[in-house]
Amino acid sequence: MSGSIRTEKVAQTIRETLMHLLLRDVADPRIKEVIITDVKVSKDLHLAWVYYDTRDGVNLAPQKKKEIEKGLSSASSFFRRKIGEAMVSKFTPELRFKLDTHTSEVNQLLGLMEQIRQSPETSSTEE
Repeated sequence: MSGSIRTEKVAQTIRETLMHLLLRDVADPRIKEVIITDVKVSKDLHLAWVYYDTRDGVNLAPQKKKEIEKGLSSASSFFRRKIGEAMVSKFTPELRFKLDTHTSEVNQLLGLMEQIRQSPETSSTEE
């Protein structure tokens, strides 16, 4: 999804602000380990999809996932207020949080590739 320069700048501001807040200002233990992987903003700038993962990047247990979702939901108004302070805009986009599954998939693939690379080579040049 390619966007305009404006939507990309808004997305970058949202991502940087959220990362700063998560690293320094959030006290909620449910979301302390959350990292923001990407932000996509709608063309009209009214909606922002915030993709997140955890620092360890492993598959989350369903209960842990629910706790993170509750934590992000309860902090959403705080996040919006802080993003609004960081942006020079008439309004602040509504935030929608989505678990980024691509990071864990990439990590799994890299792990498999490393296992293959380290495994003893089999003789595939049999003639």
